[in-house]
Amino acid sequence: MIVLAGQAPLLLRQTDTHEEPSTEAHERPSPSRPAAALVHLVGGAAGPLGGDELEYDVELGPGARVDVRSVAASIALPGLGETESTLDIAVRVADRASLSWSPEPLIVARGARHRTTARIELAASSRLLWREETVLGRHGEAPGSVTTRLRVRRNGKALLDHTLAAGPHYPGSLGAGVTSGDRAIGTILIVDPAWERVPPADRLTVATRDDRDGAVTVMPLPGPAVLVSALAPDGLSLRKLLDSAPIS
Repeated sequence: MIVLAGQAPLLLRQTDTHEEPSTEAHERPSPSRPAAALVHLVGGAAGPLGGDELEYDVELGPGARVDVRSVAASIALPGLGETESTLDIAVRVADRASLSWSPEPLIVARGARHRTTARIELAASSRLLWREETVLGRHGEAPGSVTTRLRVRRNGKALLDHTLAAGPHYPGSLGAGVTSGDRAIGTILIVDPAWERVPPADRLTVATRDDRDGAVTVMPLPGPAVLVSALAPDGLSLRKLLDSAPIS
């Protein structure tokens, strides 16, 4: 059973079921292991606007499989003064459950300030694919400012606590020390208990890459997890870089 509840501007729609990418052939959908439920995030209003305080609360019960997508990119827009908009995401994934979170990019418009915080609690046997894409500014305009924080605990222990702040509100963040002038930032976090038997160097098929289309690197984490990070000049180049890091 899947239960969805929301109100504008955060609406949810269950759209279909489909096969979720898996690292193990025996985990593919079967009569005893159904395909993942597919849920789309639907924007019910413009924004987020400066001053908005938005929340998602996601809970997967034992054995549940859910893929979360969105129907379009979201655009963080400025409010009155320099008021910040916020999005807080709380996720709990129970034993043997699997969550794939991969919405369309967040575009931070000129003058906007936005903060996204995701707090994720995983059981020891749960699986996670968490993907974030952020673009600083729309085409032809100056970038807005954004802070993203991803905090993940697995089996009651800290797995990852990653924060990025970029944009004109954070001096120096658009220089060589952070974004090197690139406007698109992306991460993929993959947590899979099957990787407890796989050496870190063999977990993904891509190594560090840096060229005119951007840079991508894969960092194995303590435990069965990897973090893929990428920078690119635009959203399309970023997506290509992230897509070049498939699960082994």
